[in-house]
Amino acid sequence: MKKMKRGLKNCITILALFFLISYMCYGEHRENKASDLFQRTQQASVFYLDNGMEVIFIENHANPMIAAVTIVKTGSRNEDAASNGSAHFLEHLLFNGTKKRTQEQIYSEIDFYGGYNNAHTTTDHTNYMILMPKEYIAQGMDIQADMLFNSTLPVEKFEKERGIVIEEIGKSANQPTYQVQNHSQRTFYTDTPYERPILGTVSTISHLKRDRVLTYYQTWYVPNNMTLMVIGDFTTAEMLELVKEKYGLYPPGPLPDHESIQLKQPSHFRIVRAHGVGKFPDNQQYLTMTYLLPPPASVDFASLGFLTEFLGSKENSILEMLFNQEPYKDMVNTISASLDFNRDFSTLQISAELPLNTDVDRVVELITQSVQNMAKNAIPANEISSALIAQQTQEIYLLEQLHYYAMMKSNYLVAGGYPFLLDYMDKALQVTPLSIRKAAEHYLRDRIPMVTLMSPPLQIPDITKAQSLNQYHRETLVNGLTVAVKENKDSRVTGIHLLAKERGLSEGKDAWGMTEILQRMLLEGGTDRHPGKALYQEFESIGAELKVHDNPYIPFDDYYHTPQFAYIRLKSIDTFFEKGLELLAEMVSQPKLTKEAFDQAKKQVIPLSATDAMSTGAVAYRLLYDNLFIRNPGFGWLLGDTKRLEKLQLHEVQAFHRTLYNPANLMLVISGNLPIEEVMKVVKNYFSSTWGEAGWQPPEFTPQFGKLGTTVHEKIGKPQSYIALANTFEMKEEDKPAVNILGNLFSDRLAFNLREKQGLAYTIGIQLGKYRDAHWYTISMGTRPENIKRAITGIQEEISHIRKATFEADEVQRTINAAIGRRGMRRLDRVNQAYYISMELLDGNTPEADDQYNERLKKVTPQDLKRLVHKVFQNDNHLIVIVE
Repeated sequence: MKKMKRGLKNCITILALFFLISYMCYGEHRENKASDLFQRTQQASVFYLDNGMEVIFIENHANPMIAAVTIVKTGSRNEDAASNGSAHFLEHLLFNGTKKRTQEQIYSEIDFYGGYNNAHTTTDHTNYMILMPKEYIAQGMDIQADMLFNSTLPVEKFEKERGIVIEEIGKSANQPTYQVQNHSQRTFYTDTPYERPILGTVSTISHLKRDRVLTYYQTWYVPNNMTLMVIGDFTTAEMLELVKEKYGLYPPGPLPDHESIQLKQPSHFRIVRAHGVGKFPDNQQYLTMTYLLPPPASVDFASLGFLTEFLGSKENSILEMLFNQEPYKDMVNTISASLDFNRDFSTLQISAELPLNTDVDRVVELITQSVQNMAKNAIPANEISSALIAQQTQEIYLLEQLHYYAMMKSNYLVAGGYPFLLDYMDKALQVTPLSIRKAAEHYLRDRIPMVTLMSPPLQIPDITKAQSLNQYHRETLVNGLTVAVKENKDSRVTGIHLLAKERGLSEGKDAWGMTEILQRMLLEGGTDRHPGKALYQEFESIGAELKVHDNPYIPFDDYYHTPQFAYIRLKSIDTFFEKGLELLAEMVSQPKLTKEAFDQAKKQVIPLSATDAMSTGAVAYRLLYDNLFIRNPGFGWLLGDTKRLEKLQLHEVQAFHRTLYNPANLMLVISGNLPIEEVMKVVKNYFSSTWGEAGWQPPEFTPQFGKLGTTVHEKIGKPQSYIALANTFEMKEEDKPAVNILGNLFSDRLAFNLREKQGLAYTIGIQLGKYRDAHWYTISMGTRPENIKRAITGIQEEISHIRKATFEADEVQRTINAAIGRRGMRRLDRVNQAYYISMELLDGNTPEADDQYNERLKKVTPQDLKRLVHKVFQNDNHLIVIVE
């Protein structure tokens, strides 16, 4: 008997050692994989021109496009109180003319070569970016260098641009988060340049003199204060010669000494409270906690970055999980953490949206305890490995987007140049559970945060009132699922777009917005096999990027946010494609739509719906579509009605999932580098079964337009007004490219005549709408209330002018090239490629139709526009919506 026990004991010991060694080997495998991924992202060459400009080259031959992003190392930090907003104002002015180009020529040339030209300003730097087809990069660089070094800041354009910037300030101030951010900045950065808003204020911009902006330009815009990153389809040797030719001609200049900003740690705890103004949300308050951390040169900076991620900037973060459990689950609506940094210091910022009845002091106490506990409780090594893989796969994803990659890395380059960026990536591989704990102990355990709280106004008003070697395949599975695959070998990224048809019709008017709740539940509840947070952890472990709903704070991605479908966007690299698709199939066919996930999703969606109901733009579009259609299929109501959403029951969402996400109502599109046969084998392995109400289809619907020629005017008390003007037209499929070019050309004219010449709006444009066989156009703009009458008259006059216009061949060609360039930019990302293929399938076309559309655009002629202009803009029987 003793021998048997001793043998059993030895066996258990051997098994324990086996599992320990296996786990260590698995951990080492993950670390080696992360290191391998890291090495693949560090293929850059660095040079310094004779004039001091730092130049970074990253070759990427996946697409025939090249981005050149020049980072000027100055921003609002180098302003004083009187000149606040100069850096951003100057950014605008650089697009207004140079010694050899007028503003019109800058825009015209970029469009002619199919390029994209933009810029944005931060506290410490300003980015100027161009994205060009590779054959026109020399022309694009010539324009960018001319703008950077030869701008004249034309006197005749100064007042117009002043009006546009003031409109932009008004647009930003319309967002609650802008007020929250300003309150936090002014409190934490008191008596430093960082306390001031990047855009400036209406007062500072109104009184800003051209001489001050010119002095700022002459002081800081010298090549030895710039970094140029070029990324895309080129060879380094040839590109170096081109860069020398375009940027090396300009001499360096004397730079003011860098004055370090020294911030003091708060000496005592306090909550600095303030109230929002205007139409601030009346159902929640905004908490911000900021900790002062060391500059990025610190050896602990990478560990602090991972600490921030685990604390509150990733799914299933420590703070998120804390406030999802009893008894704290109703104390916080949303919570996140972020790490911001510049050359002199860094900060950990924790932001939370709280219900009005929350015990704020208790929330602050719980957050503080969680921060302090980072010094006690070690993050498991395998979770650090997963985060590291996610970070490195994100690098690969970013490299696809060229100009966006450079923009995302600009902060690192300004803080310490390319050596600092490289050093940070290297140090990330050395982060351990112990290094995170030591960083937390040294910088956070005994530190006092600066805490700010912004609540609703004291008196809340009543608001009731390029050609590639692509292969394609399309197939319908036995269960009704439509599958399309695009194969292209030039990138390791695989983009997957799963589309569920007709979300608006499937919901029904009384349940509009239900999809927003369902989408969040799909991820929040997990699956039968991976319940709760385990599903997201599985996606995270392979570095996958998953999106199931729109980010309301990023307006420029709204082009795929529509009542015509719901979506799941998944991005992975080829190594993890099968695992990612397996998890996606689980998520769709076997979700755990639990009461807990339902409550959490409602808590997120209802405040968004309430905020949407207070936005002038959102209200305008709701009114527009409710009046444009006899029966609105859901346009403008994606976030639903708050009161109706509050009454929504769990069983309704569960039943809705069984219909909307049954395989016969789905389209699965995959764009990647794996062979079509291999991809289809994996798809059939995981998506061939039946689930939900198999075969269910959305209700029959034929869109019908309502009565036009009316004006709808609603006042909701906003300082910024919104105008939408719409009309209908008929179009044949063969005329689609020409109609699109006509719309783009007219949009450019609108922007130039009403925005650039008259300064009536920050943004204005025309959108061509299509739903099944119904076509319409909408001209929309945001402006101040005093400009409404002028703006509407201006739009109507422009419509009258376009009917009588002649279309010159050069203008048409420029518009075609601009359209092709913009299409190329939006298709850099593999998930976007899959999305656009989905749109063709939804219209009844082939998967390759999107790839072929450029050739159709190239065939558009001025005669086509002349023939169609009277069909599109056939009369003045417009529906006009005004919201102020």
